[in-house]
Amino acid sequence: MNFSQAWDAGFRSVLIFAGMVFAWLGLVEPLFASRDLSVLLMLLAAVAAAAIFFALAWRRCSHERRRADADIAALLSGDGS
Repeated sequence: MNFSQAWDAGFRSVLIFAGMVFAWLGLVEPLFASRDLSVLLMLLAAVAAAAIFFALAWRRCSHERRRADADIAALLSGDGS
């Protein structure tokens, strides 16, 4: 993963975190009697969603990189014949 891909995935992760926080505060928090428990669960869910998104983006980039390296190696081995 290069810098621009990491920056993009990191920014999207922050947007996912913020979106989950706002959705939680508007839709889910009124269902909890304890505000402290609600905030704790909200933070855990938002951090988990952002981290999972970033990990999947990292994995996708590494698969694309390996595929591109294999294509380059195949092209280079075909040129030597």
